[in-house]
Amino acid sequence: MAVETAPRRSAATFVRWGTKAAVLPIGVLAPRRTRDVVILGYHRVGPGRAEIDMPPATFARQLDILAARGDVRSLDDAVRDGGATVLSFDDGTLDFHEAVLPMLVERRLPAVLYLATAMPEDPAPLGLGPGLSWSMLEEAVATGLVTVGSHTHRHARLGQATQAEAEEEMVRSKELIEDRLGVACRHFAYPWGIGSSVAERVGRRLFETQAIDGWRTNRWGAFDPHRLGRTPVLQSDGIAFFRLKVRGVLDPERHVYRILRRGPWSAP
Repeated sequence: MAVETAPRRSAATFVRWGTKAAVLPIGVLAPRRTRDVVILGYHRVGPGRAEIDMPPATFARQLDILAARGDVRSLDDAVRDGGATVLSFDDGTLDFHEAVLPMLVERRLPAVLYLATAMPEDPAPLGLGPGLSWSMLEEAVATGLVTVGSHTHRHARLGQATQAEAEEEMVRSKELIEDRLGVACRHFAYPWGIGSSVAERVGRRLFETQAIDGWRTNRWGAFDPHRLGRTPVLQSDGIAFFRLKVRGVLDPERHVYRILRRGPWSAP
């Protein structure tokens, strides 16, 4: 009889666990309040060893936890009313249709997909993997659960972009979403969480919300909808640390990554 063995943990995973445990005493002093908004950020759901590759079984358990909480709302509802957890997904890779969407539909959980619109056009140059087709995106929107926002067209870094460059990326993405899907594109998320005052000015004119900060709970009555914080959900979180992220007590992780001048994954 075959015996299932636990997956091997890398040294980096133990370091990440240590970091989370170390900042926890700070985070418990300022937990999520009743009307605060936590926006969880995912990338891919499927096999892979990167931090942003979430095993499907773990993802399913996380969704069950959220369904039991009963506070998952659309981004529009969360920003308007507060007291919500929001599911967000970046890029527009094929796994959203194959793995994520069926689980959302089964549990009737809404989500926002920040789409880099080159993915259904020509994903190869982006290096993010196979992308969703426009017909797949239409199917997602038709469920009534998925809001499609912009993630630029070419998954562009906007930190050093000129106003013309930022506007070209944002406008092209927004127009493609609206023309191809027949829905308003009201929300934007910065690739890699990298923005600038120039890009923000453009975004404020084009969108109702912009997501940029990592590891930050949105405090009701104090957050700017054009500077929304998101909490990345990573493979090393598993279930225990995921629960803590939903409670908003692992926000201090951002200080560690800021000191190290890096994120939990490497941007090309």
